[in-house]
Amino acid sequence: MVDVLNPVFMEASFPVITTSIILPLIAALIVLVSPEKLAKPVSIIFSGIVFLITTYMLFAYDPSGYKIQFYEKYEWIPALGVNYEVGVDALSLTMVWLTGLAFFISFIWSVNIKKRIKEYFIAFLVLEAACIGVFVAWDLVWFYIFWEAMLIPMFLIIGIWGYAERIYAATKFFIYTFFGSLFLLIGVIGMYIYQFFNYDVLSTSYFDLVKINLPYNLELIFFLLLALGFAIKVPMWPFHTWLPAAHVQAPTAGSVILAAVLLKMGTYGFVRFSLPWFPEASKYFAPVLFALGVIAIIYTAMMAIAQTHIKRIIAYSSVSHMGFVTIGTFALNMEGINGSIITMISHGFTSAALFLAAGYIYERIHSYELKDLGGLARFMPVFATLFMISAMASAGLPGLSGFVGEFLCLLGTFKVSILTAVLAGLSLIVGAGYTLWLYHKTMFKESLLSAERIEKWEKLKDMNTTELLSFVPLVIMMFVLGIYPTWWIKLIENTSAAILSKFVGM
Repeated sequence: MVDVLNPVFMEASFPVITTSIILPLIAALIVLVSPEKLAKPVSIIFSGIVFLITTYMLFAYDPSGYKIQFYEKYEWIPALGVNYEVGVDALSLTMVWLTGLAFFISFIWSVNIKKRIKEYFIAFLVLEAACIGVFVAWDLVWFYIFWEAMLIPMFLIIGIWGYAERIYAATKFFIYTFFGSLFLLIGVIGMYIYQFFNYDVLSTSYFDLVKINLPYNLELIFFLLLALGFAIKVPMWPFHTWLPAAHVQAPTAGSVILAAVLLKMGTYGFVRFSLPWFPEASKYFAPVLFALGVIAIIYTAMMAIAQTHIKRIIAYSSVSHMGFVTIGTFALNMEGINGSIITMISHGFTSAALFLAAGYIYERIHSYELKDLGGLARFMPVFATLFMISAMASAGLPGLSGFVGEFLCLLGTFKVSILTAVLAGLSLIVGAGYTLWLYHKTMFKESLLSAERIEKWEKLKDMNTTELLSFVPLVIMMFVLGIYPTWWIKLIENTSAAILSKFVGM
C-alpha cells in the first residue's frame, strides 16, 4: 500500500530539476547583457529546452508505487534543518510539465511585443523559474522562497505591460496574494516550532513535517492559516475579486500564465499540504469547502453571463472551474483527487487557449467588448474552428479534456454529498450556456456586422504560423486528454492514493 509517510526516493543521475530552474535564470542574464534583438530568440530557445526537459521527465517517470523521482538534496543551513530538496511525484510532475508548456507557448506568442522588450522577457523568465520551483520544492523554506519570488515578476508584467487600469489591477493582485502569503508563512513557522518543542527535531523538510501528529484544535488552526494562503491564490470565493481585474488588465501572455499556472498553485497547495498534514481538519472543514466551491461555481457562472468583456468572462469561468477542483479535493476519495488533478491539467490547456483567442481578437479588432465583435467566423475560419474546440473543451464536451476531470470530481463528490454534486452538476448547464453565448457573440452574430465593418474586416488575416504554433499544441492536448484519459489517471493514481493514505480508516 502506498503511504505519504514512506515514499521511495529515487535520486537523479543528472540534476534535471535544478537545470530546469536555472536555465530560465541563465537566459534572463543573457537577455540582460545582450542586444535587444536577441531577447526573443534567446527566451524562446531556453524556454523550449525547459519544456523538452519537463516532457522527458513526464515520460521517464515511473508511476508504480509512491516515489519521489529525479530527487536532489543538498545541505544549505544544517543548523536550522534547512536543505535544498527538490523532486517530483506525479502531482508535481504534471504541474511542472504544464508550466513548461504554458511558458513556451507564451514566449512564442510574445514575438510581437514592442514595449521594453528586454525587461518583458526577463520578467517572464524569472517567473518561469519561480513557478517550477514552487512545484518541485520539498523543503518549506525553498517552497516559500519560490512562492514569493513569483509575485514580483507577475506584478511587473501586469503593471508595466498591461492596459489602462494596470496599476490598480497589479496593486490589487500584489496586496491580495502577499496578504495570503503571510498566513501561509505563519502556519509553516508554527509547524516548525511545534516540531522542535514536541519532537526535538529541527527540519523544514515536507517529509518530516508530514509525520507530525497535531492536537485536534491546533490542527484546525494550522489548517485555516494555510487554507487562507491557498484560497486567495486559487482564488476561492469570496477572495476572487483580484482575478478578473488582473486578467482584464494583464497582457495576453500574462493572462495565459496567470490562468494556466499561477491559479494551480493554490489548488496544488490544498492537495499537497492541507490533506496529508491536516487530515482531521480537512474532514472537519470539508462541508465548508464544499459550500465555498459550489458558491464559486454557481456565482461566478452567473457573473460571467453578465459580462461584456471577453477576458472578464474567461476570468470568471476560471474561478468556476477552480470550484470543481475544490469540491473534488475535499471529497477526500480517489475519484475526487484524480478529478481535481485532471481538471487542473485540463484547465491549463483550455484557459490558456481561450486567453490566446482573446488576444488574437484584440490584435485584429483592438477591442475586447462583445458589442464591437460578431461574425468573425466569416473572415477567420481557421481561428473560429480552433476557438470552438477550446470553448467546447472548457464547457466539458465529452471527448475533450474538460469532461474527464469534472466528471470525476462530480463522481467523487456524489459519494459523500449528493446535494453538492447535484448543484455543481446543474451549474455545468450554466457554464456551457455562457461559453456558447460567448462563442456565438464573437464568431456568429452577424447582425452586428455593418456594411462598413464588413468592408473593413474583409482585410483581416486568419492565423499566421506563429499564432498556430502557440495555439495548436493546446488543442491537440485537449483531444489527447479527452480521448485517452487512462494514461493520465494511471500516472497520478498512486500519488493520489498516497495523499489520501492518512484518511484510511478515519
